[in-house]
Formats: sequence, C-alpha cells, structure tokens
Amino acid sequence: MYLGIDWGTKRVGLAIGKEIPYELATLQNNEEIFAKIAKLCSEEKVEAIVIGMPILESGDGNENSDKIEDFGRRLKTDTGLPIHFEAENLTTQTALTLLKEEGASPQEIEEKVDQLAARLILEQFIANKEEESQEAL
Repeated sequence: MYLGIDWGTKRVGLAIGKEIPYELATLQNNEEIFAKIAKLCSEEKVEAIVIGMPILESGDGNENSDKIEDFGRRLKTDTGLPIHFEAENLTTQTALTLLKEEGASPQEIEEKVDQLAARLILEQFIANKEEESQEAL
C-alpha cells in the first residue's frame, strides 16, 4: 500500500492505494500533520510514501523543493517508511480542471482538489513502476 501526497504550504492532499489509488483526505499543513500521517500509515499498513515534487523544464526543482524534501525527511523519521519523490507538474491544475468538468461546486473543489492531485501523483508513480517492471522482462 502506498500513500500519495500532494504537499502545499497550507494544505496537504492524501491518496492511498497499491494498484488503483483513491482519494483519502486533505489535512491542514501544520505541526500536527506528521503525527496524523504516521498514525494513518500504521492503520492502513502503508509500505511507502510518494510525495509529488514539482520539476521545472530545466530539470531543477521549484521554490518549494527544499521544503518538500524537508517534509519527506521528517516523514521518514516519524514513520520509518521509504520516501519516494515523484516528478510532477500541474497536478493541482489538472485536478481543478477535472473537478470543474464534473460540475463540482466551489466548496467541493476546495475540499477535494488536493487529494485528487495526490491521487494523480500516486497513479503516475504506480504507472512508472509498472513500466520499469515490464522493461526488466
């Protein structure tokens, strides 16, 4: 089981799954978040955490990359789980577009956009893992 994370300065979206991920929750990004995620990982028997990492066209990280890496290090310390960073761009914008196309209300969009972005990150990670497995054949 993987936990996917879309990190934001105010909110953190969570998704979970092994083959077909689903949206789980949106948490406020504050000091309590580490304990909440650690508890969730224990309850859901999470084996690894996947955090979206925005990558610029140049291949460099953006202004939040260091904060996201620090967040990942703290989660590794608090959970003892492996942390994977998945290159991602525009997942929040894609999530916004999908929710608007579904006819979600502004309140639903605010509640779900971060966890949907986390699901998109986790889906990409799983797809990339499957491609790596097929290449090894």
